[in-house]
Amino acid sequence: MKKMFRLGAAVMALGVGLMMTSGVANAANTSMMKNMPADQMAKINSWNGVGSVVPSVLPLSDVDYKGVVTTFKSLYPDAQIVGISYDGKHNPIYEVDGIADGLKIEMHIRENGDILNTEVKPMKPGKHTKQQGSMMYGQAMKGSHSMSKAFDVNDIIMPEVAETKAQEKVGGTFEAMDWSVEKEHGRLVYELDMIDGSGKEAEVKVDAMTGEIINVKMKTSKY
Repeated sequence: MKKMFRLGAAVMALGVGLMMTSGVANAANTSMMKNMPADQMAKINSWNGVGSVVPSVLPLSDVDYKGVVTTFKSLYPDAQIVGISYDGKHNPIYEVDGIADGLKIEMHIRENGDILNTEVKPMKPGKHTKQQGSMMYGQAMKGSHSMSKAFDVNDIIMPEVAETKAQEKVGGTFEAMDWSVEKEHGRLVYELDMIDGSGKEAEVKVDAMTGEIINVKMKTSKY
């Protein structure tokens, strides 16, 4: 699981503005780490949170949610992003989902920015195909629906912020094991799977633009 600390803590600890460079940590931020107090470094190294990262406390090789989108777009510049997710339970990995020219693209990217694999396949015909008697019409309907799910990564709050909002609801002892963001009924939503040290588990949905809590489900941990 990626070791990081939340945005608010980073700003207070460092007392500086965070610098974002396509989601990749820069050399200046790495230098700050060397001069960071030992107690702060211990806090960073012991905290297991969501996968998106605060650049000021990252090694140069790590990428955040914007960094993986940059990687994806470098290979598919015309693609529209329809989903981003991070799984940090075992072998931390990002997934970026996009669409372009009737194709669905799914890319898995490691935390160091390396592409693990990419799957490209045609989008399935829409359910209206049979009524209209046209495969082309069905594909167009499906494509139109998928395009409506596209979003700009710059429009969403950071995963750390979404997690902080979720913790305000379920308690500060909970940490996100994985998260995803996509449109649900036209609304951009973070879904975070969270767990605390006692084995309690929570699924929290957060508005990805405003930080508003949409829904909370508490359940017994399966980890």
